[in-house]
Amino acid sequence: MIYTFSHKGDHSSAVARNRTRKMREILQAALALACEGGLDNLTLHRLAGRMGRSVAAVYRYFPSREAVIAELQRLIATHIRLITEDAQADLSKRADRENWDAQDRSLAAIITSGLAYETFARHAPHEFGLATRYLSIPDYVLPERDATHIFEVTGNSLDLLAGLIERATQQGCLSEGNPRDRAVMFWAALQGSIDALKIVRRGGWTPAPSLTRDMMVNLITGWGANAHALAKLTNKLVNELPVTIRREVCDLITESGAYTDDTPEREGEHEGEQKP
Repeated sequence: MIYTFSHKGDHSSAVARNRTRKMREILQAALALACEGGLDNLTLHRLAGRMGRSVAAVYRYFPSREAVIAELQRLIATHIRLITEDAQADLSKRADRENWDAQDRSLAAIITSGLAYETFARHAPHEFGLATRYLSIPDYVLPERDATHIFEVTGNSLDLLAGLIERATQQGCLSEGNPRDRAVMFWAALQGSIDALKIVRRGGWTPAPSLTRDMMVNLITGWGANAHALAKLTNKLVNELPVTIRREVCDLITESGAYTDDTPEREGEHEGEQKP
């Protein structure tokens, strides 16, 4: 199962299939609206208008605009995780074929995670912006429940990254340090670099195309990795094993079997009701 809706509940398979289909349609329209004009363009009235439905019909499946946004962000976070998994699988095949040593494998896995994140940001800037929109806003915009559902996906990705960092530390590639803290630092540095590049480019600066990966090399070097060997390995990954995007975000919505709806029916809602 590639992706499941975040809300839990019990109902018949027929009801679940019908709800899944309708929620899939809503998310497809919401993704299109948000990519066209940003999250400010995504209102429930515009969403209902795009689908030719009433606002009440949308409310039956998503209780608020924030709930739609949260589901979109979970969707995109899942997509980033899948891109990273694909890239790690490609790396593993290459390392097996060329008989890389354990330390090179461990460091390459960390760098590959960062390259996958950067590649998605360049490949799908609108979707990337949707997923990271609230990171730079000090207010807690999303309700706690929705934010928790988003972090379920993001947290899994950070756990995987922390595991890669811990493995590299145990193999002597890195100095001792808290792998979870380092995973957060690595992700924060990536995010900051990508966001900053957008600003400075619009200001007329022309930073080096390799700035983000140079940042990753410098950060990991600060954790004890050999600078020359790490830079050489990173160049090899970039030039000989680039991250490949095999699917788009919308494919997770439309792909057969990609969605299972576990959202409970709200009080008073029955499939036999006339559609508003």
